Amino acid sequence: MRRKRSRFSTVEEDHSESNERWLLTYADMITLLLGLFIILYAISKVDDKRLSEVANEIKRGFGLNVSSVGLLLDGGAGLLTDDVMEPKSQVYRLWERIGFALRSLKEKTKLKLGLAETEELKLTFLSSNLTSEDVLKDDPDLSFAFSQIAELSKGLDIEILVRVQIPYEANVDKSKFQNSWDYHSHKASLLAEKLVSQYGVPKDQVSVQGYAMFQKSKSADTPEKKAAEERIEILIRKRESQTNND
Repeated sequence: MRRKRSRFSTVEEDHSESNERWLLTYADMITLLLGLFIILYAISKVDDKRLSEVANEIKRGFGLNVSSVGLLLDGGAGLLTDDVMEPKSQVYRLWERIGFALRSLKEKTKLKLGLAETEELKLTFLSSNLTSEDVLKDDPDLSFAFSQIAELSKGLDIEILVRVQIPYEANVDKSKFQNSWDYHSHKASLLAEKLVSQYGVPKDQVSVQGYAMFQKSKSADTPEKKAAEERIEILIRKRESQTNND
């Protein structure tokens, strides 16, 4: 005797099967996501150089010592400092700021910028027309550089020494100057006076130095190269504390 299946039982079985189909789609989606994350993890790589540059810029912003680059953890989990982040000196920070402000002059090879271990900042401006009556007026780049030096050094306890290097001092009118020291000091004093009167640098921070003769470099082996070495040199260092001797 055959048993007839009820119409209602068939509907219930079909409904049960359709409710479980979403599991297949869900399983496929989870599998694909897992594969995606595995691929992303496999191809991911931390750019150590870029991360170090970002860390250095953050330290500069807070006035901290950039020499403490830090130890990069595997996978970019974090950054650990390998030494104490000490605040930088005024001269060091000034060197960084001037280097950034005058980067266009460095690109034109009109400026050489250096910082000695003794915390002495040296700016060398090349190929300046020092025979001009007003060299700053005739050289916009040099005028801009002086304005930046004055602006960035405001409020700092520093000394600024100005000197010049003139390769054709033999052509100087001897009737106006006693000797080479006098001539070089005169040219340096004109620039120092501009720093004080035109750009507002305190007078007690500025001094000049005169050379007995032109100091040529090793590369100045021809008259043309020697003439191209006409230059202005500005030394910036921390002012020495005055002590009273009893």
